[in-house]
Amino acid sequence: MVLDLLERVEDFIRRHRLLAPGERVLVAVSGGPDSLALLHLFTRLKEPWRLELHAAHVNHGLRADAAEDAAFVAATGEAWGVPVHVVNVDVRAERRTGESLQQAARRLRYRGLLEIAQAVGAARIALGHHADDQAETVLMRLLRGAGTTGLAGIRPRRGPYIRPLLAVTRAEIEAYCREFQLKPRTDPSNLSLRYLRNRVRHELLPLLEREYNPNIRAVLARTAALLREEDDLLEALAARAHHRMQDGRGPADLPAAGLARLPAALARRVVRRALQAAGVDVALVSADHMAAILALVAAPGAVTLPGGVRVGRRADRLVVERFVRRRAAACGQEPPATLPVPGEARLPRLNVSIHAELVEPPRSLDLIAEPRKAAGPERAVLDWDRIVPPLVVRTWRPGDRMRPLGMTGSKKVQDIFVDAKVPKDRRASVPIVADQEGILWVVGLRVDARAAVGPGTRRVLVLRATADSSGTGDGSRHPAGGAGPADHAECPGPREV
Repeated sequence: MVLDLLERVEDFIRRHRLLAPGERVLVAVSGGPDSLALLHLFTRLKEPWRLELHAAHVNHGLRADAAEDAAFVAATGEAWGVPVHVVNVDVRAERRTGESLQQAARRLRYRGLLEIAQAVGAARIALGHHADDQAETVLMRLLRGAGTTGLAGIRPRRGPYIRPLLAVTRAEIEAYCREFQLKPRTDPSNLSLRYLRNRVRHELLPLLEREYNPNIRAVLARTAALLREEDDLLEALAARAHHRMQDGRGPADLPAAGLARLPAALARRVVRRALQAAGVDVALVSADHMAAILALVAAPGAVTLPGGVRVGRRADRLVVERFVRRRAAACGQEPPATLPVPGEARLPRLNVSIHAELVEPPRSLDLIAEPRKAAGPERAVLDWDRIVPPLVVRTWRPGDRMRPLGMTGSKKVQDIFVDAKVPKDRRASVPIVADQEGILWVVGLRVDARAAVGPGTRRVLVLRATADSSGTGDGSRHPAGGAGPADHAECPGPREV
C-alpha cells in the first residue's frame, strides 16, 4: 500500500503537470497528518526528481500549543534534512470587518506562504489537500448554491499552488503515517461542530455513506473532475466572446445586443469577466445580482453591487462604474480608482494615468528572465499569479506599510518617502497601486516583494505610469516627485462607498 501511494502521487503529479524535474518546492506543513505525509513523500521524491525542498509553517497564534506545533515542524525538517521557514501572523489583529476568524487565518496563511516562496525562490507551493477535502468542499458549495465553477471543487493546480494528494483519501494518509511511524500533531478544532466543514465531515458525509451511497466521496470527487473540464471549456468560450465584444470601449463596457445573443450560461460568465476587469470582487456578487444585471439587456436601469459599484444601461450598452463618497472630492483628495487588467486608471487631480497589461507566455519569458531591465521608476513588473484582484490606484494613507523588494521586513510608506527625500507636501501626490492583500507599487519608488517576479512566474503584470496632459490637477511629470495639492495631507484617506 505504501508503494502504491507513492506511485499514485507520482502519477498524479505527472498527469496534472504539477512539477518539473529540478524545481524548487515549498511544502506547507502544519504538523498534521496530511502535511506531514506530504513532506515525507517529497523527501522520497527529492532525489529521483532532483528537487530542492523547503518547508513552511504558518503560526496563526490562535491555539495555546501553536508554538509547540512550530517547534515540531522545525525539528522534523531538521531530522529530514529540509530547511524550515516559520512565519508568525496575528489573525485577530489583522482580521477584516465582516471576515470570520477562519477566513482571516486562510488569507494570512496564503500570504505567508507566498512571502516565504518568494524569499527562497520556490516556483511551487505544495499543499496537503486530499480527496476527502475535495468531497467536503463540493458538498459545502452545493449547500451554498454554487454553480459549475464552485462545484468543480479544489483544483490540482492554481497559480503556484499544487495539491499532489488530491486523489488520496484521509484513511490512506493515516495508514501511510502509521507505516512510516510518523507522529503528526492533532488540532482539536478539527472536531468542533461549530464549523460547517466539520459538520459536513463528521455528520453529513457519514450519513450519506451509511444511508445513500457508500462510495459518496469518490462520486463527489469524480463529479468535481467532470465539472472542472466543463468549467474550463465554458471559460474559454466566455473569454472568446468577451474579447469579441471589446470594440475599443474597454472590457467593462458590454453591448446589450451582443449579450442577448449568448446562451445564459455564457452571458453570465462574460458579465463576470467584465466585473473582474473593472476590479469588482465577484465573490460578493450573488445570483440575484447577476440576474438583475442580465435583465438590463432587455430594459434600462441600474444595479448597485457591494463595494460601491454600479452596472447601468447606457443607450445600447451595459457599463460597470464606481461611485465614491463626495467627501473625498470635497477635501481635495484623489478618490481611489479601480485598475482593470488589462486597462487603465486615471487620477485627474494628479494628472497621472496607470496602465495595466497582462503578458502571458511566450511574450512574458523575456520579462521574467530580466525583470530589472523591464522595470523602472515609471514601470513595474509583477507576478500576476501572486496578486489578489481587484486592483485599485490611490494615494498614501497614514499607517500604510509594505515589504520593499530587496529589503528585510516591512517598512512604513512614510519612511520610504523620507528615504527618497519626497517633500511632505508632495507625498499625497504619489500614486499607490494596491490589491486586496496590500500595496504592490509605490509609483516611482518601491515594488512590494510579495508580488515580485521570480523563477516560477508565468504571467506578468506590467504597470506603467504616465503623465496625463488632460488632467485638471497639479500633478508632476514624475509621479514620485510631483507637486500636488497641499491640502491633500489634511484630509482623511479616501474611501469607497
